[in-house]
Amino acid sequence: MSWLALCVLTLAIHAFAADVVYIGKPDDDSYTRRQIETASTFYGLNVNSSGSVPSLLSSISNPKTVAIIINAAMLPILDSKQVFALMRHRAQPVSLLIAGIDDSTDTGALKQWSLGAVTGSRKLDTAQADGQYEVGDVSEITRQLSNSTLPFNRGQIFYLVLTPTTVTRSIISAQVKSATLSVFARTTVMGQSVFFSTSQQPTEIPVTADPYRQQHLFAAIAAPMMFLRYAGGDKVWHSPGDYANLTIDDLWLREPYGHVNYEELLQQAQQHNFHATVAFIPWNFDRSQPAVVSLFKAHPDRLSICVHGNNHIHQEFGPFEEHPLEKQVEDIDQGLARMERFKELTGIPYAAVMVFPHSVAPRATFAALKDANFLATANSLNVPSDAAAPQGAEFALRTATLDFATFPSLRRYSAENDIPRPQLAIDAFLGNPMLFYVHESFFASGIGAFNRTADTVNQIQPDTHWRNLGDIVHHLYLEKLRDDGNFDIRSYSASIEITNTHHRDASFYIEKKEDFSSPLVVLIDGQPYPYQKTGRILWLQVPISNGATRQVEVKYGREMNLASIDISKHSIKIAAIRFLSDFRDNEVSDTHLGRWFIRSHVAYRTAWNAGAAIIVLFIALFLVIGYRYRNRRASKRKQVFALPGKIQSK
Repeated sequence: MSWLALCVLTLAIHAFAADVVYIGKPDDDSYTRRQIETASTFYGLNVNSSGSVPSLLSSISNPKTVAIIINAAMLPILDSKQVFALMRHRAQPVSLLIAGIDDSTDTGALKQWSLGAVTGSRKLDTAQADGQYEVGDVSEITRQLSNSTLPFNRGQIFYLVLTPTTVTRSIISAQVKSATLSVFARTTVMGQSVFFSTSQQPTEIPVTADPYRQQHLFAAIAAPMMFLRYAGGDKVWHSPGDYANLTIDDLWLREPYGHVNYEELLQQAQQHNFHATVAFIPWNFDRSQPAVVSLFKAHPDRLSICVHGNNHIHQEFGPFEEHPLEKQVEDIDQGLARMERFKELTGIPYAAVMVFPHSVAPRATFAALKDANFLATANSLNVPSDAAAPQGAEFALRTATLDFATFPSLRRYSAENDIPRPQLAIDAFLGNPMLFYVHESFFASGIGAFNRTADTVNQIQPDTHWRNLGDIVHHLYLEKLRDDGNFDIRSYSASIEITNTHHRDASFYIEKKEDFSSPLVVLIDGQPYPYQKTGRILWLQVPISNGATRQVEVKYGREMNLASIDISKHSIKIAAIRFLSDFRDNEVSDTHLGRWFIRSHVAYRTAWNAGAAIIVLFIALFLVIGYRYRNRRASKRKQVFALPGKIQSK
């Protein structure tokens, strides 16, 4: 690509983001403004807040402006009629949010800007345990969050005093004991949608690796997140679809495996609309039963395979002190070679998505997976074992992250525990893929054990696509409409499929975070394609005809000859571990006591292992003492029997 073409591409990528006009005081560093900036950045919107008030007001007429936000402290200064006139004269409608309302906000101004729908704001001191936020059912705004609840994050709230009208709707309310207090509402003024949100007490919520952090973090910015998603429409980052998957760890293709009967599982998946992936241990590559293989081949829309370690020994991809990186790379390569052999033997494809055995791996293992061209890794935590969770909403509110070796790491939920419905509703609202996992013992209560979770997901988002993990990773990107009619794409995967569903030919401007630590090549539909490198971002422009699909891939690292890798099972230790694991899943788990032992051993593995070691030590000590005692007794008997002989000899 020529230097001029690269410059044109750079300008094209950066010049077409939509704007949010924010009008506040010149020295505004309020918590309200920080919330707006966080939500805007999350959605890929620019916040236009610099310059004089007249210049900001003139920006309302700019076609790039998708939303107007006015800090409530500015209401007495501004002319509401002027603002509404500027809004009405636009070719495209634009929404207005008046944010940061508290008990000091001018009540006369509130009445004027709302035509009497909002008459004031009051403060209520409350303990966090006293209540919760309730999201109303205003479907075009609340979307999948309709009728959900969100947690309190603070000890006081400001709420709106509303006058009931036919055009005024409360969107979020604080439910405190028996009181329902609106904190986010919408009305219509002169034909324009006007939103009102109250000020929130500043709250610092640490971002951790815990996936359930999401509810508190989202609750702190719920109002601007809902407003900007509504106001921005297709011009904010959004997912191309809604995806979900259930993965069952440790199984291989025998019927049944523990409490999993594949025929019955398939029936449940068809009746309750879900997809089940087996996290398959590559060591089992040559053990599949023909009937189960035929079932998987006949129903790829409901049953699939991904990769679960290699030998699945304890902490196989754990700390390098016990499992050096070189050995982990060997396991990655051997695991891939075994999975290729599995595909040859069965005809069943597999997704090169790694589910780590027991716990998530260190950061360098992520880089090794990337170098081996794995698609992604999916685990209960999406942060490597030797890393800290990145701060910020981008990481905290997304299922996937590229923050570690720029390799896709996805979080998933254990369906063996209750998953709060609001957690799933937030994921659906944000367009996050919802990934669940269980083990065979989960189905001890019946093969329909997952049905309730699947039904909840399908109720929250009826258009959910239940797919295998490979398909989900191939659609792991966000898109947004540009002002020039083309589309920006933010990819979280090195392999994506983009379908142009927009009823016209268009160019797609693709960005992906990259560390460029190893050689790479970009392929479009299997053919090399030029790209631009800007810092840690890989850019390219791809034209796609109406209705067409194009495959965009980034290939990394070393050449691998999988056929030359030894896939034999020569380790007696590993064979014994796999035999005992199968015995555990197929025999021990048949009883309540056995399942309790398995759960306890998984949760308290170190304690159980220490206890077992102590028991073995006591047994060994007992045997040694017993052996020595027995020898001593035998020695005394010999002496006693020898005495008469000695006397006679005298």
